[in-house]
Amino acid sequence: MEIRKALELVNVEYENNGRKAVMTFLDRERKEVRVVNFNLQSYKDGKYVDDPDKEEKVAKWCQEIFGTSFEKLGECIGAKKDVYVYQSFNSLFEVDIVEKFSKDMVGLVFQTEVKEIVVDEYFIKIRYSIEGKTYESKQTFGQYVEAMHAWFVDPQKKEREYQKFKDKYGVAVEDREALIGHPLIVEVKAAFGKFYYGDIKRFPKKG
Repeated sequence: MEIRKALELVNVEYENNGRKAVMTFLDRERKEVRVVNFNLQSYKDGKYVDDPDKEEKVAKWCQEIFGTSFEKLGECIGAKKDVYVYQSFNSLFEVDIVEKFSKDMVGLVFQTEVKEIVVDEYFIKIRYSIEGKTYESKQTFGQYVEAMHAWFVDPQKKEREYQKFKDKYGVAVEDREALIGHPLIVEVKAAFGKFYYGDIKRFPKKG
């Protein structure tokens, strides 16, 4: 990631019936442009859908960064902002990217701590840092149905995975915030010789 300082906003266009703002920033020194998108929708099951939580986040970004609303971003032409440049996208703030485990990491064991636990419709994601980069281990209770190109929840598996979480980490999923900062031991393994993942060792039981 690289930060390009004080780039000028030179254009704002709206797409997807006004649900996506495409902002163009000019990097005069390099004679380049950097495009930043604010999207009110989330990508789910192969298409963009309305997402009230995302709308709330974007509204907050607009106020904090530009001091205005999403609909009035076009009035901010000329504003200068720092742009965070990543390999495949740009942002107006630092983004914590989740890295993928690789083949050369298989067999390695790392000591780290719980950074974040994210629970969504189909996964429990436990995130942690290894050598300054964010990785995650997942428990899955969703199933992707290829014929319909969509994810669906398996209720019985969800119940099993929630119980597995409690047995392994000593707290219920609902109380997961208590695990933030807890020490972890992670071993990198391979499934079927090509899917690499971090196996978190079971927490010791409290006496």
